[in-house]
Amino acid sequence: MVRIILPYIISLSVNVFIVSTMSDSGKTVIVSALLRILSTRGFHVSPFKAQNMSLNSYPSIEGGEIALAQAMQAYVAGVKPSIYHNPVLIKPMSSTKAEYIILGKSRAQLLFNEYLNNGAIRRLAINAVKASIRKLTEDFDLVIGEGAGSAYEPNLVSRDIANFRPAEWLRANVFVVLDIDRGGSFIQGLGLMSSLPPRWRKLVKGFIINKFRGDEKLLGTAIKWLEKKTGKPVLGVLPYVDDLWLWPEDSMDLRPIGNGPLDIALIAYPYVSNFNDIYSLILEDDVTVRIVRSPRELGEPHLIILPGSKNVVASLEWMRRVGLDKALMKFKGSAVILGICGGFQAMGKVLSDPYGLEAGIPGNYDGLGLINVNTIYGADKIVSLSRAVGLRGEIEGVEISGYEIHRGVPQYVGDDPLIVIRERNGRDVEQKDGVFREEDLMIGITLHDSLGDPIFRNFVLNMAREVAGLPKRNSLELSSIELLLRQIDKFSSIIKNTLDIDSMINDG
Repeated sequence: MVRIILPYIISLSVNVFIVSTMSDSGKTVIVSALLRILSTRGFHVSPFKAQNMSLNSYPSIEGGEIALAQAMQAYVAGVKPSIYHNPVLIKPMSSTKAEYIILGKSRAQLLFNEYLNNGAIRRLAINAVKASIRKLTEDFDLVIGEGAGSAYEPNLVSRDIANFRPAEWLRANVFVVLDIDRGGSFIQGLGLMSSLPPRWRKLVKGFIINKFRGDEKLLGTAIKWLEKKTGKPVLGVLPYVDDLWLWPEDSMDLRPIGNGPLDIALIAYPYVSNFNDIYSLILEDDVTVRIVRSPRELGEPHLIILPGSKNVVASLEWMRRVGLDKALMKFKGSAVILGICGGFQAMGKVLSDPYGLEAGIPGNYDGLGLINVNTIYGADKIVSLSRAVGLRGEIEGVEISGYEIHRGVPQYVGDDPLIVIRERNGRDVEQKDGVFREEDLMIGITLHDSLGDPIFRNFVLNMAREVAGLPKRNSLELSSIELLLRQIDKFSSIIKNTLDIDSMINDG
């Protein structure tokens, strides 16, 4: 029966675009759930975010770099992450400057106002967005798009290519997510509709109220008020869900994990990136992951994690400024210290940046000196899905998988590598990486998502368990993508029971 009806449904379907009045309103989660639901119904669906600002990124199938959130949405939709899912990625390097990645490739490092006023880079970005829309609409039954931040800001709207312009180019039905948890959602909805020019107002087909706590009946009067004022329906009210672990878009998603006896401290320095590396730890019921930003908060952990960083030099300067550099030295040999990518680089002796692409200014910079490894930053960025083989410890001879996004290459000046990377994007390589100094309990690795590999996670956590006097154990053998699908299915069931998805994709 489904096979007979499905082609008819698809022929009437229209793309969907989710916007909001603010960041962190739940757009990414709602888009992910819609993709999951439609994919399981048999639709060939694609995520799309024209422009994203995020320090969390991921390799695409083409070998380019896209936002981690759109990679997540691709996996949820049952497709491989592509540069066309996120044609413009902005990665902040400082409070005024960012790296601009267009169709997967780093194109420039500019001040924010330079990006807005640079005609050449803007044309490149606009053309990339339009080319991506053409590609996706040709290859997929449906595209589920997502806006960025607030959908209409008067100082940006004339140059905004993240919200209503791509929605218009997609010819999509637009739905506005209102975050009721932070208050003012009904007024925000009215304010947005009052601000929009008529042609964009027509694209809006309704509102979705998100993150509600309490009795939905209490909203009845307010919902009727908003519908009367705007002429647009409220499609549904979604509850606040606080135990959902999806791949993060920005540092607002950084939060503690668990309540077990194994105490883990995550150092949350500025420009922390790809901290989804720790998300697989939710599978471990004996861990507690605390977010640490000062020596006082460090406590007496059994494991300290130095995560990735977009600007390792700035993160090191911050650690020195707040005193975490000296605090970390006290745990040498008494707690496991794990550095991942930028965190691994920060653990070393010298960071050499001859082009100034990491620090912003060419030079040599001191690391924490916890390990005898230097880092040299090249002009070319390595962006790859990678496979490696362990060289030492409990992972000797074992294959470890993950992904790489970095310019830094380790140079060994006394310590030995932990792994050798054998494959990048399907191509054979031979690159020594990481470090393992057992006597000092130091572990470093460049591969993101390595903790998502159960064997590597066992290796690290069992060392920490030994420090804590806890019994060793084996992790649940579940990949990070399988874990992701389990998590999104929780929210998808809520969406299915709350929103009329057929009406959202109906072109009538």
